[in-house]
Amino acid sequence: MKLRRIKDVKGLSPAAEKRKKRRRKVLKLVRNLLVTALFAVTVIYAAHSPFFNIKEITANASKHYDGNILSEASGISLGQNGFRLLSGGAGRFYLLHIGSAEKQILGKCPYVKSANVRYILPSKVIISVEERTPAVILRTKTESMLADKEGYLLESGADPKKLKLPVIKVPEPKTLNLGKKIDIPGENLISAYELFNTIKEMDSKNEDKLMPKVDYVDVSDMNNVRFSLQGRITVNLGKLEDLNYKINTAVTIYTRNLKKTDRGVLDFSIDADPVFTPENGG
Repeated sequence: MKLRRIKDVKGLSPAAEKRKKRRRKVLKLVRNLLVTALFAVTVIYAAHSPFFNIKEITANASKHYDGNILSEASGISLGQNGFRLLSGGAGRFYLLHIGSAEKQILGKCPYVKSANVRYILPSKVIISVEERTPAVILRTKTESMLADKEGYLLESGADPKKLKLPVIKVPEPKTLNLGKKIDIPGENLISAYELFNTIKEMDSKNEDKLMPKVDYVDVSDMNNVRFSLQGRITVNLGKLEDLNYKINTAVTIYTRNLKKTDRGVLDFSIDADPVFTPENGG
């Protein structure tokens, strides 16, 4: 058997390779345009077809809002076209999330942290929400407000005695809007939480517990952070420095050196050693 020599196969010339790449790009562009056009035609058809009109709205109740309230807050009505709702506001169209309805729920329901409104083809809407957890009562000179840990306003006119939550006195905010973050410096809340946590930490090491006696923490003046004990002793810590020392000392003085009838200010802001000034000046 004779062997045949195979000649070297030469590749395409640079010019031919360039033309080939150009054809691929053109074909890819045409394919993308056709897919986009087909999608647009499908959406336009669906937006005008009664087959995709909403026939059922299911809203999962949360702690503070029943299904009817959430459904009404969404602004969605039976008979509306699902695809028109999808294109009616900022949302995740590809996930069939109705962004305009989610935004309306957040605006009307202060306790709602996040809303999920999904369009289920062809004619159903499902609503679910995640709520914020009440964590603190914020007090100003004129207002008492229920807020979550991040400072979002849940209710105004909160009653500390009924709710049994930590109370923090804060500066007067410029604006107050339910469901929005209260307009106060973030460092005020952080400092209040730091003080509460330090008191709890000291309580875990001491037999005499301070936390059950704390009425409120006052961070309206960061140079004179205060807290009240049983409505009769105000502890002025000054700046939030040497907290462990100040809290331990306050516990010792309050439980061993002061009488149960004493009223006044225990001041750490004047000197290294605390000074107690009786309310009656005695």
